[in-house]
Amino acid sequence: MANVQQKTLTCFCYWGGKRTVNSNCTFSYDGGFSKAVLLKEGLKLFELIEKICAALKTTVGEKQFFYNTNRDKTKCLLLDDEDTVAMMFHCNEDEVDLFVEEPPRSNDDLTAVFPSTRESLLADNTVVASNNVMEMTNSHTKEMGMIPYLPEDVNEILSGKGQLFDSPDIFKQALMIFAASNKFSFKYLDNSKAYYRVVCKVEGCPWKLTATCDGGGDVVRVIGMKNEHIHNASDGSSYKATISSKQVGLFFKNKIVQKPSFLPRDICNEFENAFQYRMSYKQGWREKEQAKEYISGPPSSCFHLLPWMCRRLEDAIPGTRAVWTSDEGKFKQLFVSYGCSIAGFKYCRPMLKLDACFLTGYYRGHCLSASAHDADDGLYPLAYAIVSSENDDDWLWFLQILKEVIGERRVVLVTDRNTSLLNGIIKVFGGDCNAWCLRHLKENFSRFASSKGFKNERRKAALKIVDQIAYARTENIFNFHMGRLRGMDPDLAKWVEDNNPNHWSNAYFPYKKWDKMYTNLAECYNDWILPLRDLDIMQFMTGHVTKLTDMLVRKRAASCSWKLPVGPQIEKEIKEHQLVAHKYMHRPTSPMEFTVLNTHQKQFAVKFDQRTCSCLAWQMSGVPCAHACRAIQNSGFSIYDMVDPMMCKSTQILIYENSMSPVPLHDMPPLSSFDPSNLS
Repeated sequence: MANVQQKTLTCFCYWGGKRTVNSNCTFSYDGGFSKAVLLKEGLKLFELIEKICAALKTTVGEKQFFYNTNRDKTKCLLLDDEDTVAMMFHCNEDEVDLFVEEPPRSNDDLTAVFPSTRESLLADNTVVASNNVMEMTNSHTKEMGMIPYLPEDVNEILSGKGQLFDSPDIFKQALMIFAASNKFSFKYLDNSKAYYRVVCKVEGCPWKLTATCDGGGDVVRVIGMKNEHIHNASDGSSYKATISSKQVGLFFKNKIVQKPSFLPRDICNEFENAFQYRMSYKQGWREKEQAKEYISGPPSSCFHLLPWMCRRLEDAIPGTRAVWTSDEGKFKQLFVSYGCSIAGFKYCRPMLKLDACFLTGYYRGHCLSASAHDADDGLYPLAYAIVSSENDDDWLWFLQILKEVIGERRVVLVTDRNTSLLNGIIKVFGGDCNAWCLRHLKENFSRFASSKGFKNERRKAALKIVDQIAYARTENIFNFHMGRLRGMDPDLAKWVEDNNPNHWSNAYFPYKKWDKMYTNLAECYNDWILPLRDLDIMQFMTGHVTKLTDMLVRKRAASCSWKLPVGPQIEKEIKEHQLVAHKYMHRPTSPMEFTVLNTHQKQFAVKFDQRTCSCLAWQMSGVPCAHACRAIQNSGFSIYDMVDPMMCKSTQILIYENSMSPVPLHDMPPLSSFDPSNLS
């Protein structure tokens, strides 16, 4: 088994010019300038952005980053999160073109965005500013807890001596908005609950403000304010806003409640539209984390509710496995498989796609998953786990509980050849049931071929032969294509032999794989949970219940409305085979057996009673192959009767007949009732 090496891309960066697509599917870049940099796989988005901007000698600012792929140089894909960075490395082998552009803007766009931005800031927490006027209504001041008044301009946010604020947080919000709107920075000389003394950061500027909490309570009263600035041109050009992540987090709290996928860059954009000041991406990330803390408490506190949540899932959904572990009182691992998913999997094909993806919340970590195909080749989530990383212990723990959930049923496990995962499968399931993802294997082969001097068309030809080796259904066909590869370069053939073809070639894999050669389904699961990956563990668990409930209800209704005995995807596959079958000839040898001649005059034997064809495609995939489709025509048999029952409508209905029981959360205990011994 070959180790997966970290990929390095030569990145050609373009900035300041115009990209034009040519008629020959290439592109040209007019004006601006370019730079080549090396990018190593595993870069975070903000690290990549900073490296690119440093190479191009430009500021990060408000820019968009696009890349193209080796497959199609005419299309550009947006880089906007960690997953798109990983996809850039996945879609390119040696080099990539990356374009840095200013986002498109028009006066109409600004007019449309600006009022909603200011209104959202006000409606949630504090005061609203238009381009040159600050407005506040009685309802808004009541929401803020401030003494109601109607300021006519920005300066009345802080009107001076005697002004009252109902809490220190509201006072600090008003101070920050006042300073951001008037374009000056400030600092606290005293910042205690009893006394506040604030001055302008510009040396020698007379602006200052003092305030105190009356009677030791929360009401803040301004006792003095000198609203006068003395700044020179240099001070104005070097202005940097005084931003508190706590206060800005309050601005965006309600928006993130309504839209958890609201990104740090969205916070940066809206803050800039409101106050004409650009925050860095790192600042935007901190503000979002602060807002999430206001919504659900400190990230560490949510782990205290895990024991209660696991018990509630097992009580509310019969047959559910919800298991957690801790180490010295600290959370370590979580496994969840719902009873309805376990019941439905009994009717799915005995195959699971195993994968892991990064979590992007405060504590990071990984989400391990096991997913099956339903009767129409759709995603059917069976189990997930939240762990620290893809290490040996975490994968082994996940697989041991997964084995308990599956029982004695033999299943094929399709994986990406992660070393820790492979070790765990051997210990729990045995090594012979592990099928390797063909895409990941071809990526490794491609890198090896490149190191041997195979570039462009020669490398593509070699990869095509590897495809044929993987899909070879007999040992003779396998050996034929191995001979072709050996003729190109003996080292390439040796690489295939050394990489255990019994785990990825149909000719040698001992179990039925239903022609599923890739872990695409597992990656679909990673995309499916994308909105949850930035949330804390409790929000992830409740959000996962909601998403799966919606999926089960939707798919159950859809399967009941199928007009054919099979689903849309299986119907599409049958039609593709029928289209090829039109070119074939056939004749019966008995009512249930036929011979079929293809376009090369090769003869195949088809047997209806056994659902087999001598090409082996029918029995390996479960769907009649092109030879079987030709034999079925005019035979009096329905082609749908020849599809494997596990891929028919009746099975789909059985899979989704177990719906998710509602999970009551109204009585979730407050964090104040947490007993630390529960996690020890």
